[in-house]
Amino acid sequence: MNEKFIPYNHILPNNKAWATHVNYTDKEKQLEGVTNATALKNGWVWNIPLWSRIGTGYVYSDKYITDDEALTEFKDHLTKEGHDITNCKFNNIKMRIGIHERLFVKNVVAIGLSAGFIEPLESNGLYTVHEFLSYLMRVFERDNISQWDKDTYNYACRTTFNDFAEFVSLHYALSERDDTLYWKDNFDRVYDKDVYTLTPTQSHG
Repeated sequence: MNEKFIPYNHILPNNKAWATHVNYTDKEKQLEGVTNATALKNGWVWNIPLWSRIGTGYVYSDKYITDDEALTEFKDHLTKEGHDITNCKFNNIKMRIGIHERLFVKNVVAIGLSAGFIEPLESNGLYTVHEFLSYLMRVFERDNISQWDKDTYNYACRTTFNDFAEFVSLHYALSERDDTLYWKDNFDRVYDKDVYTLTPTQSHG
């Protein structure tokens, strides 16, 4: 639809990820019923235990670290966690963080991840799919859909997305970690009440 895309890199720092699968070395211990997120020097690692393997990846910003450096850091982390990465295939993923300006254009409606992307968090994708569908069903209750209906759908979805994006961004802004420039820059973010969003400071001394 050639719809304008609005980036959210002013509040969400990451734009890349290395992803892979690792085999269990101690399944009884490693097969947990939760997803773990572990902060590293320039981002964080997800660890999702499945029945047959573990899905894992390193989310980072290439503003602070190169792809090769991030891969080395990720491999070091996996090794320290006791994983055998000998036969692992690592995929580098470029992430476009943000949302389309309009989600309901003509007779096309964007739902969930087709509308926007925050981070590789499954809850984010599931939540936006559920909420955006809920908003759309309210629109479909009307026999004749007007531009006003489309505009209110766009507004409702953008508001929900903004709230979720700011919630995720707070995990960085409120962190007191300061051992790398990545974490220092996130800690130095300020809240701009005039635009109701988190914005980075211009200088970090």
